[in-house]
Amino acid sequence: MKKKYNFLLINFFRVTNPYSGASDISYNFFKNIPSKNKKLIQLSNIKQKEKKIKTIIARSKFEKIFKIFEMAKLTKQYFKNKKNPVIIIEGASWVGYTFLFYFILKRKLKNSKFIYHSHNIEYLLRKQKNNYFISILTRYFENYIAKTFDIFTCVSNSDKKKIKEIYNIKSELLTNGINIPNIRKIKKKEFKFNYIFFCGSIEYMPNNEALDILINKIMPLVSKKNSKIKLVVSGNKKIPYKQKNLINIGFVSKIKFYSYLKGASLFVNPMKTAFGSQVKMISALVFGKTIIASKKATLGLDIKNKFNKIFIANDHKEFAKLILKNIYSKKINKINSKFYSNKYSFKNITKNFVKKI
Repeated sequence: MKKKYNFLLINFFRVTNPYSGASDISYNFFKNIPSKNKKLIQLSNIKQKEKKIKTIIARSKFEKIFKIFEMAKLTKQYFKNKKNPVIIIEGASWVGYTFLFYFILKRKLKNSKFIYHSHNIEYLLRKQKNNYFISILTRYFENYIAKTFDIFTCVSNSDKKKIKEIYNIKSELLTNGINIPNIRKIKKKEFKFNYIFFCGSIEYMPNNEALDILINKIMPLVSKKNSKIKLVVSGNKKIPYKQKNLINIGFVSKIKFYSYLKGASLFVNPMKTAFGSQVKMISALVFGKTIIASKKATLGLDIKNKFNKIFIANDHKEFAKLILKNIYSKKINKINSKFYSNKYSFKNITKNFVKKI
């Protein structure tokens, strides 16, 4: 007889009304767990109400630390009369929060399975972004969790190898994905001009870096040859750029996002720094878009060999040249997008992962 598990997801950031790739992944992962016995507890700076989701208000990083004790208390209460508890902690926030949460609970829920849903190798991210002390502290916490939790996941085979090298543990593959929309029913956004599309919150350093490269290095070269081409950007209410060929559509709903993605002549992503795998790249693959990207932007993705609509460029001139050359390419490739729809369906990904528990 199969065990009936009770799932609890812990998020140290808001996932309701997803606002980033990380929140989108966490929210969809929770929604796709094939069980009625599930709940999610999240920290948020705004009030949120949704079935099976408990929101605890925390408006600062300092306040988060105190609220973690409240999350631990609620977790203990939730599992008081439940068997086979599974606690999944989302790793898209500082791993120190996970360490503290586990430290509070480890003796109180001895029969629980603890799973760390890693979105990237955080030590490598902090090493790139933060000071030496924070990166070393992050490595200590991440190493402890990797070797203590029942399951430590990774998003790609490349991350799996790096985790083995750094922490000497075998991680479990849990790739990123999306809830596959009905592409045919999505109405594409059309303008009187051709446009290329980029998305991502600039609060995330690699996105900020990529957008700066795109606007200040690549687009001037494109506009010099073809001033009619526009760059459409989403993911932020405000950005610190006001170029004539730039259109910022702000933070939009998922339906509007897909509408702009479908209508774009090209999807572009000149990321210089990347960790894990990019949800925006997965979305573009599923839609069968012609993609111009850096090698870093394709990190962690399973690219089908026959798919010949991804063009790699790692310098500004080559990137601009490929945009100009492919701006009038076909927008949808149904045969290739079907492969990625099956590969990156979060419903399939989550179902297969839960079977391993």
